[in-house]
Amino acid sequence: MKRMILAVVLMLAVSTLAKELISLAEPSDINPWQVEPGIIGLLAACLGGFIARAHFVPIALLVHAVVWLVILYTLRLITNGQSSYVDLAAYNAVAMAISFPLVALGAYLGQRLSRLRGSRASAAA
Repeated sequence: MKRMILAVVLMLAVSTLAKELISLAEPSDINPWQVEPGIIGLLAACLGGFIARAHFVPIALLVHAVVWLVILYTLRLITNGQSSYVDLAAYNAVAMAISFPLVALGAYLGQRLSRLRGSRASAAA
């Protein structure tokens, strides 16, 4: 349980840090808001999966869904309620469609890397 909590905390911390770093060096020729959540989610979930070692994919997807709900809520607050949640979700549909599979992939890859590291460590002993 401690590993899972640490994995979630690290996933959120890496996401926040990566978002800040990307915003500093944002390329102007692409729409980073569509790709950025997926890349950040992939990296953060990979680290979380590595720490958690197992059963992290559904938790990573749940955490990512909660993050998207917070984003949509914040956007609704910014628009003073003039945009509906459906409109905001539709506007961000591409980013969501990219980010959820990448988060699942990242969590899975992190778990696999952790297992590979564990099997190599036990083989070396």
